[in-house]
Amino acid sequence: MSFKKLAPAIVLLITAPLIAEFLLGDFNVRQLGYLGIFIPLYGALALFVRELVRRSGRGWVSMLLMALACGLIYEGIVNQTLFNPHFAGADLLQYGFIESLGTSFNYAAFILTLHTVWTISTPIALAEGFAGERAKEPWLNRPLLIGAGLLALLGLVGTTASTIQRFKFVSSPMQYGTVVMLALILVFLALRVVLKPSAKTAGIDADRGPSIWLVTAFSFVLSSAFMIWFHYAPDHKINAQLGLTVFLVIDAVAIIAFATWSRAEGWRPLHIVAAATGAVLTYGWFGLWRLLVNGKTAMGVKAEPTDIAGQVMLLVAVLGLSWLAHKWQAGITDK
Repeated sequence: MSFKKLAPAIVLLITAPLIAEFLLGDFNVRQLGYLGIFIPLYGALALFVRELVRRSGRGWVSMLLMALACGLIYEGIVNQTLFNPHFAGADLLQYGFIESLGTSFNYAAFILTLHTVWTISTPIALAEGFAGERAKEPWLNRPLLIGAGLLALLGLVGTTASTIQRFKFVSSPMQYGTVVMLALILVFLALRVVLKPSAKTAGIDADRGPSIWLVTAFSFVLSSAFMIWFHYAPDHKINAQLGLTVFLVIDAVAIIAFATWSRAEGWRPLHIVAAATGAVLTYGWFGLWRLLVNGKTAMGVKAEPTDIAGQVMLLVAVLGLSWLAHKWQAGITDK
């Protein structure tokens, strides 16, 4: 396959880890060497998921279900943050902790939404926008698809072994089993139960769809509220049940709004790029806030002026990809 045909896949391989770990401020630009680990863990898995969904002829409902399954695998099996109360020295499960289950639904709602929206779906949306007319087509032949799957498996297994060795924590068989069962159910629903979207036979009336700016702003405001609430609620000792309710309400509002918009006659791939752009902007300001206000990354590495400049350049680069995706998709609509 030519480089041109593989370009969207390469973009996804690189963009997924940059958004998941660097734009969020978990790591700084001086730690870009970790991409050697994060490309298999995030990029290859996002690419493999995207290819499975598109090869099945399904759309974004399936993509989101698969992304949620990935989130369960990441945090229930690989990092085990859903069950490790002191992961990386942080009390992630303290707020809303349920002792009988060994987890916190508050943290679960946060981290699973994080992976569903940002780790998997947002980079896929940007890469598909960048792909132009090939947005819904498979990008890999069978050998490359198998290669992406094996690379993702290597990343998952290697990171799991490293996490267990580093933090000396292993979840219970019941916890592992529950995560595996839920992930398999989500994959089955995504690839076997969810109906394939019907092909549109008529041209898209762009004037009848929601405003691109409205979709971007809605995505930005809602995702920002979600990120802010994760810190505000426990810091101000708000009742955990209320905190969880707000998380679920934000998720529900997003699902209802995008489900409604996507049924509109004027809804098109350009709107999906807009939604992803709003999410990128949220990660952008949140990552900068971590480095500027906290003075360190989420992993505790002190922020240097180089890191601040690098964070700004990274945000500009991802927004540049968003602009290209917007340009390609707008050109398709205008044809």
